[in-house]
Amino acid sequence: MVFLKDSSRKEVIQAQYEQLWSELLIRDEEKAERILKKLEYELLPTRQKILRPLKEILSPFKTRLIWIILFSVIAFFLLAYVLFIYVSLWIEDY
Repeated sequence: MVFLKDSSRKEVIQAQYEQLWSELLIRDEEKAERILKKLEYELLPTRQKILRPLKEILSPFKTRLIWIILFSVIAFFLLAYVLFIYVSLWIEDY
């Protein structure tokens, strides 16, 4: 594998790049950004390609509010379960 800077086809590839750049200049800004993000993703090492979707999935759990809501819901259901058992046993004694 030869790096592009050492390649004999460097000028041909650079001409293709210039042609693509001129095509991007006449496109919609959002579309050009999407194309550049895809290109940037393709240039990432394999490890970062694998970790990027994981970071996007776990990003909502980085806020404190989500954790507070999550623990509150868990605590509510645990408390409801304990109260249900307690009331059931209390009623059974009568």
